[in-house]
Amino acid sequence: MADVPADGEAAGHKLDSYMQQHQIQPFVQEMLTELFAVLPEDPYEYMTYHLASKRPVRPPQDMNLAHSGVLWVLLPGGNPMSLDQWRLRRCWLTDQGVLCVSSEAAEVDRDESGSVVISPPMESAPQEYSLEKGARHRELDEDEAARPFAFTIAVKPGPLAHKGKKQALGRWVLQLAASSEEQRNQWFNAFAPFSQADAQPSLVPPADMPPIQEE
Repeated sequence: MADVPADGEAAGHKLDSYMQQHQIQPFVQEMLTELFAVLPEDPYEYMTYHLASKRPVRPPQDMNLAHSGVLWVLLPGGNPMSLDQWRLRRCWLTDQGVLCVSSEAAEVDRDESGSVVISPPMESAPQEYSLEKGARHRELDEDEAARPFAFTIAVKPGPLAHKGKKQALGRWVLQLAASSEEQRNQWFNAFAPFSQADAQPSLVPPADMPPIQEE
């Protein structure tokens, strides 16, 4: 078997990293799974609808980011052992240690003729989670999450945060999942500068915090 040229190997690695960063393969797999379950009359229109309404948004272009990518995010109150309780979301970490999760999506409707009409996403603010001083992040075992390469990161309370259990000491955490061990390690490396200070207790979320309704 002929050796792969160095430039070809580099190109392959770049392609793999690109696909993992944007979670292209799981997104397409999810779309096809729904398509074959529904068997719509017009599969291309169905896929157009799926792409427009569920694709993760682009990261902000006017911020200094420590890292950005697409991750699976556990829905509020969701069961981590249930695959349908996870959603692909654009996530980014600012250079100030704020982890942002965007649920923004395009508006998809039908006109009078029944054709699909796609409107650009609204400029809604992402959910922002400041990493706690001494923030802990760890891998989740297969008996803790159905998604492979799942992990948690301790954050201040918010609508998507869950009360941590095993090894979390009661902290509030986001439960996330990457597409590969490499992508998960990239996020762990991005978290590292914000996890060196002494730990502080988690804050108690305000009683009037509005819930997020997602499907």
